[in-house]
Formats: sequence, C-alpha cells, structure tokens
Amino acid sequence: MKKLFFLFFILSTSILLGCTSSQTEVKEIQSDPAMDAFAQCIKDSNLKMYGSFRCSYCQKQRILFGPSFEIIGEIECHPQGENPQTELCLQMDVAKTPTWILEDGSEEPQRFEGFQKLEKLSEISGCPLPQDG
Repeated sequence: MKKLFFLFFILSTSILLGCTSSQTEVKEIQSDPAMDAFAQCIKDSNLKMYGSFRCSYCQKQRILFGPSFEIIGEIECHPQGENPQTELCLQMDVAKTPTWILEDGSEEPQRFEGFQKLEKLSEISGCPLPQDG
C-alpha cells in the first residue's frame, strides 16, 4: 500500500506542478573547475539528492550546478525515469523531490526537502563554496 501511495504521490505531484515534459536537454556548457571541486566535495561528504526527472525544482537544482551536477549524481525516484531506484526512495522515506539526505552514519540521516541554495548545501556538507576565478 505504501508503494502504491508513493507512486501515486510522485505521479500526481508531477502532473499538478505541470512537470509533464521529459528530461530537458542541457546545452553543452564548459565545466567550472571550482564548481567541479564543490560537487566532488558534496559527493565525498555523502550528501545525496533524491529527485525525479519530472520535477521542476529538481531541474532547477541541476541547472544551479551546470555540468558539475554529473559529479554529484542523483537518485531517481520516479519509476518512469532513467535508472529508477524507487525501492531505495521508499526505504529512505522520500516524500517529495528534491530531497537532500546526508548519510553520516547516524541512525537518522539529516534530510532537507526542496530546492537548496549553494550556501545551504555548503553548510550541510561542510564543503567550501566555489570561488569565482
């Protein structure tokens, strides 16, 4: 029953938010070494983003990082997304996307729902903000 509710929630939320298009193509943009280092630090800190390819806020989060987002990666919660990990999203009790979860070894990982600014991600992960070169 929980699985059905989760699937219904994800699908209905996507429809309500008007997120009906498939993954948006991102134009080829040169990578920023400072942003790459920030993204790598986030990944190394074990801060993970749970998202959905239909979620506009997830797309906004991806755009914030540009090409560096590939370093962080994303756990796809939508069952129709590419490489979905719906079971993991259910295990982690992800109720909405994006959800950032810091798996720091404690029993209850820290979670932050919704779009997060770089400053907040820096605070959560302990990673220094990228400096403009």
